[in-house]
Formats: sequence, C-alpha cells, structure tokens
Amino acid sequence: MVQLDTIDRAILLELQKESRLSYAEIGARVGLSAAAVHDRVKKLERKGVIEAYRIQVNPKAIGLQVTAFIAVRLQNDATCADVAPTFADFPEVEECHSAAGDIDVLLKARTATPEDLEKLLYRIKRVPGVSRTTSTVVLSTQFEARPLIPVEAE
Repeated sequence: MVQLDTIDRAILLELQKESRLSYAEIGARVGLSAAAVHDRVKKLERKGVIEAYRIQVNPKAIGLQVTAFIAVRLQNDATCADVAPTFADFPEVEECHSAAGDIDVLLKARTATPEDLEKLLYRIKRVPGVSRTTSTVVLSTQFEARPLIPVEAE
C-alpha cells in the first residue's frame, strides 16, 4: 500500500471528481502551486495509485436503458480466470468480478432492452464452464462510480 499524506488524498479526490482540472485549479483547491501539484500527480502515477484518466458516459444517453447484475455459478473445475476472457468479449458486460459465497462470478451488464438482456443471458449460459446464472435488474441507480477515499496514513 502506498502511503499518502493529506495533500495527496486531497489531490486524488479533486481528480476523481473532475479529471480535467488543470494543475493550477487543483493547486488553488489544495493550497499548492501548479508545479507542486504536477510533481505529486506524476509521483502518484509512477507509484500506480493513478491508473488512468477516463470520461464517464451516461448509459441512457447512448441507448443503454437496462442495467443488470448477473450472478454466475461455475462448474466445479472452472474458475473466474477461465471465463473472464470470454465475458470481456461481450460488449454488454461492463464489469467482471470473482466472488466468494454462493456465486463464483458477478457481472455488471448494460443493454438497450430487456430482450437484449435475455439474449446476453443465453450467450453467457453457453460459455464453457458456466453452470447457471441468476440476474437482478436495476430499477434505478441512486449513485455509482463514487470517488474513492484514500485510507489515512497511520
């Protein structure tokens, strides 16, 4: 785990809220010069704390009206690592997580229609190693992709 001071945590929170902020704007918010912010950001990138900069697309604005969480149970000899490459080829699958408990893999998927979700479920069930699926369709989303709050240094 990388040790972060108060300023590093403040910079990370600002970047997560709006990754297009200039170093000068971040500096004004956290009390540093633009050059000092630049140095800290580059250090956070080198240490692997900052992995990437992304935009967030509104799924409904591009026609993806249905969000579902799909719990996948695998056959005894299959692992998440075995099926994840196939799931990565499905454009509807946004996330894939290995899970403990009653399910082996948890997928987050977005489709245009319930019929498209049904077709996706049939494709998932045909993946070698998949035993069964259980789906939960999202009715509404209160929040998602919240900024991570870095752990305080001890």
